[in-house]
Amino acid sequence: MRRNAVLFALTLILLGGLFAQPVLAGTVGYVDFEFLFNNHPEYELKNEELQEAAERLTAEFQAEASALGEDVNLDELAAKYEAQLDSIAEELRLFIVSAVRQTIEEVANAHGVEVVLPHGIVILGGVNLTPLVLEAMYQSYGISVPSHLRTGI
Repeated sequence: MRRNAVLFALTLILLGGLFAQPVLAGTVGYVDFEFLFNNHPEYELKNEELQEAAERLTAEFQAEASALGEDVNLDELAAKYEAQLDSIAEELRLFIVSAVRQTIEEVANAHGVEVVLPHGIVILGGVNLTPLVLEAMYQSYGISVPSHLRTGI
């Protein structure tokens, strides 16, 4: 009888361990993606590129509108140039988004984190990877994180 009770208790412990394993498997991390995006080392450079493209396209629009004179449909012409600017803006945005996502993945893998969520979703727990990702982004460019960003996390 005592032997059966011990076997039953061991079975319960083992089964409990099996069922608890998925809950313990993997660590959840979170990042402030907007902060990382806005503080990417190339963010300012990409914004300058966008500003230059906007100025160039505005000049082209004005030149084409003047050259065509009265025969031009300004709404269609403006839409054409706005589409070009939107395309450039999207390309520059995707560059930074891709770089941030890649760095998040590298940092998460290096720290055994299997799931990374936006910080706004996490109510309790999890590992804040934002400082580590910020550091890794800047290190990939061979520079250190500016001190004002270290305190902003």
